Amino acid sequence: MALVDYPSSDEDKHNGNDQDTTTTTTTTSQAATGNLKRKRERERERENENEDENPNGLPPLPSKFHDLYASTSRVSTRDDPSLHGGRKRVTPHIEGNWPTHLYIEWYPANAEYKLLSKLISNLKGLPLEGPSKLHSFLISDLGAPLPLHISLSRPIGFGTEQKDAFVISLGTAMQSSGFRPFEFAFSGLDWVANFENTRWFLILRIQKPEYDSLNKLLHVCNTAVQDYGQPPLYAKASATSTSDNTAKSPKWPKQETSKNRSSAEDSKAYWSNLQDVSGAFHISIAWTLGPPNKDLLALTKSVSTDNFQDVAQIRVNIQEIKAKVGNAVTNMPLHMNIQEATGLFSF
Repeated sequence: MALVDYPSSDEDKHNGNDQDTTTTTTTTSQAATGNLKRKRERERERENENEDENPNGLPPLPSKFHDLYASTSRVSTRDDPSLHGGRKRVTPHIEGNWPTHLYIEWYPANAEYKLLSKLISNLKGLPLEGPSKLHSFLISDLGAPLPLHISLSRPIGFGTEQKDAFVISLGTAMQSSGFRPFEFAFSGLDWVANFENTRWFLILRIQKPEYDSLNKLLHVCNTAVQDYGQPPLYAKASATSTSDNTAKSPKWPKQETSKNRSSAEDSKAYWSNLQDVSGAFHISIAWTLGPPNKDLLALTKSVSTDNFQDVAQIRVNIQEIKAKVGNAVTNMPLHMNIQEATGLFSF
């Protein structure tokens, strides 16, 4: 059956109001266009405000993404300093030995990279040659920004049978200790040598953060590596030193305590050998093969005095530490819930 098209009883009424409807539609369209224009202007303003921090206008990549590219591919099976700017391997490669490093990683924002690059550029004004030539840690050979680090261990190594157990042990200690995120600032510019005096580093000194978080993180890491026979970082000799001339702390207290000992006593014993090595914490931003000469030291002091104000305003927020074993990187996040973070501050 065919459908019949009945005329609308309101047809004449609608036809009579065509002009009013057109006027209303035009006004509505203009208002919508104006709102869209204002919205786009606000978006452009936000983009301009965030340009220094994120020039691409994209959300930051997750920390684990960078870990996928934590190491470059090997281009030689032998130690060849010519491939690494003259650097020599301090610890020889041994088959079955997994090089390990514990550290905090920092990816500066674009504006922060510019401030740090300016510091290095001020020092590159000197005619440095040979071992004194300054190499930046800020960018790769291809010009890509690189992460910066705070070391929480020396370069150490584990056998295949130990590496997984060590990572689990460190992760358990981190969770039990109840660390929470913290921030720190920089206090100055300086030069330090590595343990073997084979390289010198231009560094940013770090102010002691609230709750002494860096010293406590180092204490947990040092205790963990010593349990596996590895040397600690920045440890001072003490009256209770062991044969390797460093004091060992008791292991982190277990969940179940003895009848004669409370968990608070166990926690106090664990932190009994906590040392203040705040002056040793730093972030390296450049390096040389030889010690800095007098002119470079004098210029560094001048730059630290006259051009460090903006860098001193930077605040670095720490959310996790990393354990790199071979090319595998394990992220160990700090507690986000303050109520959970009772272990670290319970004594």
